[in-house]
Amino acid sequence: MRITAGEPPWVLEFEPEETWMLGVLLDIYESLVNGEETDEARPFDPQDPAGLKGAVHQSEPSDPFDFWEADIGEEAGSEAQEDPATHRLFPDAYPDDPQASAEFRRFTAAGQRRERLDQILDVRVDLDVLSSQPLTMQPERVEYWLRTINAIRLVLATRLGIVDETSAEQAEQAAVDDPSDVIYPAYEWLGVLIEMLVEVSWE
Repeated sequence: MRITAGEPPWVLEFEPEETWMLGVLLDIYESLVNGEETDEARPFDPQDPAGLKGAVHQSEPSDPFDFWEADIGEEAGSEAQEDPATHRLFPDAYPDDPQASAEFRRFTAAGQRRERLDQILDVRVDLDVLSSQPLTMQPERVEYWLRTINAIRLVLATRLGIVDETSAEQAEQAAVDDPSDVIYPAYEWLGVLIEMLVEVSWE
């Protein structure tokens, strides 16, 4: 993984395994955004490392009134957020008032999910490019990459129990003690990617 420095546009390059790994992490993140569950990693497909073929997402409903119906429908935001990762992605707007938080979520959850799904699809399209050639990145592309990568890293931090520096050190040590751990290395890799994107965008 590397990215050119200097003035935009920047050029990002991935190894095939990195493209596949980020595609799998997008699968996990997308399942949380959709309120689904997935425990199986998508197998590596040299013809589709980004998982773009399996990504089915309609960015806009055909009927504009569908937006309104989706936003106020009970199914869009009234479900209990039992998964801690989901709760961190969609935190309560009013932590001290569950009823107000539920009402706020009822009107905003569908829109928040649509925005995240749009960004996931954008990154998948970019990954598809990265599977065969370097990706040219303008500032707006870096912005939605950072939003998506930060969200995925938040999910992994939740899975690892990382909430502060002490718990981060404990997760690191646990990964050292268990070479089969794949979550912490992915968490660290995403941190490096975020640092690279932030550095070039702030130069």
